[in-house]
Amino acid sequence: MLRKHFAGFATSALALAVSAQAFAGTVTTDGADLVIKTKGGLEVATTDKAFAFKLGGKLQWDATNFDGLMAGAENKPFDDTFNTFIRRGEIGMEGVAYTDWDWGIRLSYDDSADGSETTVDRAFIAYNGFDFAAITVGRFGVDYGLENATSSSWITAIERPFMYDFLNGDEDTKFGVNAKHSGDNYGLMAQVASYDDRHRETEGNDERFGYTLRAHWAPYLQGNDVVHLAANYHNSEADDDRSRVRTRMGIRSDEDFRLTLGDVTVADKDNEWVLEAGAQFGSFRAQTEYFQRNISGENNAGAKADSDVSGYNLQVSYMFGAQRGYKGSDGKWDKPTDMKGTWEVFARYEQATVDSDAAAVPGNLGLAGIVAEDVNDEFKASAFVVGANYFINPAVRASLNYIDYEVDNINTNSTVDGKRVQDDGKAIVGRLQYVF
Repeated sequence: MLRKHFAGFATSALALAVSAQAFAGTVTTDGADLVIKTKGGLEVATTDKAFAFKLGGKLQWDATNFDGLMAGAENKPFDDTFNTFIRRGEIGMEGVAYTDWDWGIRLSYDDSADGSETTVDRAFIAYNGFDFAAITVGRFGVDYGLENATSSSWITAIERPFMYDFLNGDEDTKFGVNAKHSGDNYGLMAQVASYDDRHRETEGNDERFGYTLRAHWAPYLQGNDVVHLAANYHNSEADDDRSRVRTRMGIRSDEDFRLTLGDVTVADKDNEWVLEAGAQFGSFRAQTEYFQRNISGENNAGAKADSDVSGYNLQVSYMFGAQRGYKGSDGKWDKPTDMKGTWEVFARYEQATVDSDAAAVPGNLGLAGIVAEDVNDEFKASAFVVGANYFINPAVRASLNYIDYEVDNINTNSTVDGKRVQDDGKAIVGRLQYVF
């Protein structure tokens, strides 16, 4: 039923956009003159920019062929697996009212193993009238980490680095208050927010809130040629909550299997930080991110169960005949400067180390039969990703990625349904994207 609602809403919105182009007659306004744009969605604004709204969205269709460890939950464990699914389906509106007030609402479709559902994942109001900061209240996404701050429409690889699986600060808010001060080449952000499925609330009736900080600076910025630096911090304000260290290793699937390398069932501390650096000169771009997360607490039996995670990624890319846009006030990459048959190639290496106490290592790592080789040893996860993006036009993008991954400290003598467990694997992922 929800899928039908989403389809009906999207159809109505598209029909509105088409009718605005095909049947426009005399347009009158009770205020300033109007400017109507239909390139890249439907946008209507007054010439004085005091009022505006824009209708837009995206569709992403993915096809994935993978094997090895991340195929352990399939009917034939660890064998070649082919899945197709809608990775994202979004439609939303955003606008400006009375010059200083911004607003937005977005409907998002998620085709996951937990069941397909359509939710309102953006609903916010922002006030830009203060000199010192813009204030946003409601449900929204937060800029946290360089690749996470970049829109999913314009990220380099099909999936963001798997380090973000290990982090909490990049998650969308359930309800939050965000303050941001920015200039042409820098920004400071502070946020207090609650999140879905985060707090057990063992005491009282109130929601518990975590907080997030980010500071970015571009010491060199000429057009889109840039040197970018940033630091992020997030504290989940754990209070006897459950904190888990899980990853998909960059591979989405119908089963949505995640490897669990740490499980602190009664956490009293859960904080993390991320450092970013990036540079772009002409068509060449390079970036790196480093993170660390520290969880402390106990398991249900009262035994000490800490889990520390750290890692990094390194990425280089080259765009033929164009370059990535860069938003200096937001500290993030934007869409390419030219999207008319533009190609981009990239390579990324990423690695993470999970050091969990024996009491924090689950009996199975997300699936019965997949277990640690030594619960007193560290887990080391790594992946090498190469790929190409083809920006056919500003609305249509096609991408193809190859992933080679490995996780150390997995017991390969164990079995799942009679098949020996593997600790590595490969994947080929394709995506077709339409943005309007």
